[in-house]
Amino acid sequence: MKKVFNQAALALMLALSPASARAQSGVKVKPSADGAGRSAPSAADAASVEGAQALYDEAAAYAQRRFDEFRKGNVPYDKALEQKTLQEQKELALRNAAKLDARAPLHGTDLYYAGLLYALAGKGEGALDSLRHFLSDAGAASDEQKQRARVLAAQHAAALNLDTEAEEMLAAYERSEPRRAADLQHVSLVLAASYYKQGEYVRASAHAREAYAAALQLAGERGGDPRQRDSTIYTSGAFLASTLVKAERRAEAVRVIQEMRSRAVALPSANLYSQATELLLSQGEDYNVPPALAGVEPVAPPEIEVVEWIEQQPVRLSDLRGKVVLLDFWATWCGPCRHTIPRINALSRKYKDRGLVVLGLTEFEGNDEGRDVTRAEELDYLRQFKRKQSISYGFGVSNDTKTRYTYGIYSIPTTVLIDRRGRVRFLTISASDFESDALARMIPKLLDEPSQ
Repeated sequence: MKKVFNQAALALMLALSPASARAQSGVKVKPSADGAGRSAPSAADAASVEGAQALYDEAAAYAQRRFDEFRKGNVPYDKALEQKTLQEQKELALRNAAKLDARAPLHGTDLYYAGLLYALAGKGEGALDSLRHFLSDAGAASDEQKQRARVLAAQHAAALNLDTEAEEMLAAYERSEPRRAADLQHVSLVLAASYYKQGEYVRASAHAREAYAAALQLAGERGGDPRQRDSTIYTSGAFLASTLVKAERRAEAVRVIQEMRSRAVALPSANLYSQATELLLSQGEDYNVPPALAGVEPVAPPEIEVVEWIEQQPVRLSDLRGKVVLLDFWATWCGPCRHTIPRINALSRKYKDRGLVVLGLTEFEGNDEGRDVTRAEELDYLRQFKRKQSISYGFGVSNDTKTRYTYGIYSIPTTVLIDRRGRVRFLTISASDFESDALARMIPKLLDEPSQ
């Protein structure tokens, strides 16, 4: 795939610097509608605020504007050019910070935007100094701006090993409004990383736990990209587990990993489950079914979207309440998938009369063993494959990867096991024998459970 200037590096930079984005820089200072709450700035102050914000906005928008120009001009992606552009943004931010400093002494939001400019320029000491002064001389600044300043100040203080100041900034943020889970996660991770580097693993684990709690809250708030949700949970959870191991609290670390696995099943997310399971095995633990977790209840799984059925009447998951349902995500080109099919077929035959329904879910690929085919030809190939393998359960074919991705499935074979009450209870993420054995044990267990 041809790589273009898609702002990936810019996005990463914005993620690591919470105050870099315009949306997070605070709004222009305005008096409230009724004039209450804070005094309106003078005309001179207003002009100063506008100038300071304009200097920041110019620098903050620089890289995005340049990347847009590259795309419009069909400039081929070049990593050196990307890095040059980001360096130019830092240099512009530093020049604009110097312009602002030339107005010294600065007050109020001038100090705020100076801090943002120094942060964008990668000058932690300058950012921290400006933000400290801003917080002691905030004037008519908004609560949003004060909170953003505390977040950035805590981040840079921790990076400079000024842990006491970072702790104080974080505590002030937590006492004030508005508070955001994303801020708490970010600052807690930065502080945890600082203590981790110093070998203070107990203190690191305390902040890592705060970051993990914020990550769970943040993941619950987000209704967007499942990969971003999974990354949010896993990044904080894995780091918490690492700090606990270093603090010689390995049993707690394993509980955190198992909790991530349980949450992954409940979501459901095969991607998070895979990451957490690999982490569990890397700790020398045996593979097992994740334990039930208090407060983490499985939810109804996403509905499947199928456009063609093969030897299966059209059906929705909601129609199968009262049954135990096994969704097998697979493809004909996938060798491990072909390895698991006989096992799943045997389970289907063994438990069909007790209420097990197996659905093999695949996607139109436009390909048949390396040969381009029409949709009709591909359906015929799937029918022949089913007959040759003597597969007893039906297939559902989707137009695209949408259904698979809603389950967080980015590799196959993956199976999803749903209980009689319509809740995901188990996942397998490979063709391994130990997972197949666990699946074979889980099915009769769920069949024995009541439907209500």
